[in-house]
Amino acid sequence: MERTVQFYSEGTPVVGILGIPDDYKAGEKRAAVIFCQGFTGVKEMFLPHNAERLRAEGYLTLNFDYRYFGESGGEPRSRLIPMAQVADIRSAMTFMQHQPEVNPDRIGLYGTSFGCANVVYTAGIDERAKCTVAVVGPGDCERQFRMGPNFDAFMDKVRRAKAEFVISGKVSYMQTMRLMARDPDVVADLEKSQKLFPTWKPEVSFESLADIMEFKPESVVDRISPRAILWLHTDKDKLVPLFEAQSMYAKARHPKKLVVLENMIHEDVYRGQGFELVVQHTNAWFKEHLPAR
Repeated sequence: MERTVQFYSEGTPVVGILGIPDDYKAGEKRAAVIFCQGFTGVKEMFLPHNAERLRAEGYLTLNFDYRYFGESGGEPRSRLIPMAQVADIRSAMTFMQHQPEVNPDRIGLYGTSFGCANVVYTAGIDERAKCTVAVVGPGDCERQFRMGPNFDAFMDKVRRAKAEFVISGKVSYMQTMRLMARDPDVVADLEKSQKLFPTWKPEVSFESLADIMEFKPESVVDRISPRAILWLHTDKDKLVPLFEAQSMYAKARHPKKLVVLENMIHEDVYRGQGFELVVQHTNAWFKEHLPAR
């Protein structure tokens, strides 16, 4: 069963979909997992399939829109402020702790792509995240973007856009596909998604890229232990290189695990064999470190 829910994150309304497993019995307190989508994504994209498979294992789930995106509030739209998204995840945890079906001491996080970066950082600073699965995401966003051409000239434009936003409030936007241009497979999938998900606007405010570059989740991974974290990453990923997961894993402490999905690209985690492997490892990790009951 699913129901639409709303809560508030630093005063901004956030809309989500709360999922309850079919075998849930009134009065039970179960573990819950919060699903966090990637760059500019909305709650309907990709991860509902992961949530459905985890609910079949007995977990409650929550998929939600970050502020500035989808059905959630916040103006101006399409601002991707990583620390605001971390705050939204923490607010989602608080909301779930107060649901009658949820065991408040058994909250897990799952994130893919930029959502991976978000859940890693959240787990590093919030001990309520008892178990985390982090899939194909960056540990240092500036390092990630430096792989692109003319980075310094690009950042000069970003800083000017930030200054203009601060001084005048004027917002300019960049298409999500342009930022993903080095991986044509990702661009092709996003172009298809644009038609499938009407609440998704494939854009990001240009000024918020300054905040994105400062986001370095691997700086807090050593604080996650003794809580468990699993990284899943594809070895042929052109968008987020495998090194990002390896670097985070090296800095983290046990219990931790890194699984490399061989001969797969970034988008394979959402489909076919790659998706099935992600589900297999995800469900096994939660079952081991955060049982549903």
